[in-house]
Amino acid sequence: MPNTIADACCALKNAERARKKEVIISPASKLLQQILRIFQRNAYIGEFERYDDGRQGKFKIALLGKINECSGLMRLNYKTSQFEMLERKLLPAPGLGIIVLTTNKGILTLSEAEEMNIGGHTLCYIY
Repeated sequence: MPNTIADACCALKNAERARKKEVIISPASKLLQQILRIFQRNAYIGEFERYDDGRQGKFKIALLGKINECSGLMRLNYKTSQFEMLERKLLPAPGLGIIVLTTNKGILTLSEAEEMNIGGHTLCYIY
């Protein structure tokens, strides 16, 4: 079973390293759209749009040149007490980058989930 989040993160990272101005990611999904909104809100990517290609749809994403590392993760469950360990393990420094989780309140960043005091499954990280 393909991991579309990991494929999208790899496409973003590779396009940034090749100094592209935009990248097209396929297939499009609502989950990936929510993750891209989080990336956009935290200024890692520019504007993006979804368009229909007659199949599954695609995202056209403007790149800003701010991504050093982006990766999809295994969907492992973490409690709020484990967030600090997870942040130390995945990010190069505290406060540098974001980790995206899926929780019972929706798709959130690690800091948002920590404020709400809810755990969740890890999806991806970016810095």
